[in-house]
Amino acid sequence: MVSSLFTLLFFDDWYLHHRENLIRRIGTPTLVPEGTLEDPYVDPAWGYPSVFQDPETGRWRCLYQGQAETGEFVPVVAESSDGIHWELPDLSDRLAIPDRRCPHQVMGLERFREWSGPYVDPQALGTDEWLKGLVVYRADGELGLNTTLVTSPDGIHWRQVEGVRWHPVGADPIAFAFWNPYRQSHVITARPMLNDRRIAVYETSDWRTFTTPELALQPDALDTPCAELYGLPVIPYEHLFIGLLWLYHTDPVVNAENKYLMGKIDCQLAYSYNGWHFQRTVREPFLANTAPGEHGSGCLYPYAIVPEGSARLRIYSSASKGEHAQIRYNPASRQGAILLHTLRRDGFVFLESPGGTGEITSRLLLWEGEDLQLNVSVPHGDVRVQLADTEGKPLDGYRYEDCIPFKGDSTAWVPEWRDGRLIGGLRNRIVRLQVKLTNGRLYAIRGAFAVKMAYEARLFTDRGLRTPPRPGF
Repeated sequence: MVSSLFTLLFFDDWYLHHRENLIRRIGTPTLVPEGTLEDPYVDPAWGYPSVFQDPETGRWRCLYQGQAETGEFVPVVAESSDGIHWELPDLSDRLAIPDRRCPHQVMGLERFREWSGPYVDPQALGTDEWLKGLVVYRADGELGLNTTLVTSPDGIHWRQVEGVRWHPVGADPIAFAFWNPYRQSHVITARPMLNDRRIAVYETSDWRTFTTPELALQPDALDTPCAELYGLPVIPYEHLFIGLLWLYHTDPVVNAENKYLMGKIDCQLAYSYNGWHFQRTVREPFLANTAPGEHGSGCLYPYAIVPEGSARLRIYSSASKGEHAQIRYNPASRQGAILLHTLRRDGFVFLESPGGTGEITSRLLLWEGEDLQLNVSVPHGDVRVQLADTEGKPLDGYRYEDCIPFKGDSTAWVPEWRDGRLIGGLRNRIVRLQVKLTNGRLYAIRGAFAVKMAYEARLFTDRGLRTPPRPGF
C-alpha cells in the first residue's frame, strides 16, 4: 500500500519537533476466525504462507509448507475465492510428482527440505518467473544446507533454476525477499548461516549473483534472557520498510528426550528508512502468543501482508499450539494452522494520549500541493490541526481555534479551517504542522509536503533554492 503523498508514521520521532502527552503504542491485529486453515494432510506449524491473487483468474492462492507424518516438509497450495475461506485442490492429475505425499503438493522432494514462502517479484510480473521460491535441501558433503531457486508462472507449476545458490553457506530456510526501489535491487533477509539466529541482509539484481550477507540485527540487552531472532519478513510500506521480527524466547536447556530446543516465538516490529539498515521500535509484541491450546500459543510467524481495500490490511501467519520444535518429534500431534488477522491501515504504531489532550509539532515542511489527510480515531474526543511558521508562530487563519474539529473515525480526514480554508493556501511555504488530539489515536499524516532540515529550509526561505529529495533517508 503506497500513497503518492508523503506519509508520516510514528515508529519513532524523527519527523517530529515536539511531542507532549502522547504515548507511542503498538497496534493490535484482529483475528479472523473463519480465515483459519487447518490442513488435514500436513501440519503447517512452520508454514510461512505466501498469499496472492492470480493475475489471470483472480483466485487467491496460499503457498506454504507442511510437515507430513513421515517428518518430511512438503510444499503445498490452497485456493480461495476471497482469501478467507480455503480449499485444498487435488493436483494429482495436473502434476506428475513421483513422491507425492498429499493431493495439493506442488513440487517433488528430491531437492527439497524446506522453503520460505514464495516471493511475488514485482519486477517480473507477466513472466514465467514472477513467483520465486527460496529452497534449501541436504546435499552430500555439505556441512550445512544447499540452496536452490525455483520459479513459477502460477504457483502450481515449478521449475528449478540450475546453478543458482541464493545463500553462500546454506542458511536455514527463514529467508524473505522484497524489492527495494532505493537500491534498485531485491533485498533478502536471512540468517548469516545455519542455526545462527540473527538477521543478515544481502541483495541481488538478477537472481543469479548475490552479495555477501551483512549482519543487520541481533538480540540485545532489552530482549528477554537468551532470546534469538528467528526471522524477519519485510514489507515495503509507503516510504518505509516494516519488518515482522520473530522473537524466539528460548529455553536454555535442550530436552534430553527429543533433543530439540523448546521456547515460544512471537512477533515484534522492526523498521527501516532505506530497506537496508533496520532498527526496532517499542519492545512489545505486535502479534502476541495466545492462550494455551489455541493456535499461536506456542509459536506465531506472521509472513504475508496484503491490502484489503484502502482501509485495512490482511496479515497471514503460520502458528502452532506447541512450542518450538515440538512438532518435529511428534508430527501426528496436529499442532499448526495458517491464521488470518486484519489491521487498520497504518495501524502498526499510533500515538495516544494517556488522558487529556496531547500535541505534536512536525519538523519543518515545504508544502508542495493541495493535500493533507490524517488517519485518526476520535469517536469520543476530537482532533484539530494548526499550521505555524518556522519560529512556531501560528499562521493567521490556520490556528487551532480556526480549525473545524473532527470527531469520529477516518483513515483520510481532511482538515478544514473557517471560511473554507484548506492546506493548499500554504503552497510553496515552509511551515510546521501541529496536531492536538483529545481521547483518541493518531495513526498517520499524509500530505503533499517534503520534510526539510533547518539548513534546507533556510536555503529555500532566503534564496528560493529547493534541495533535491533524499529517498531512503
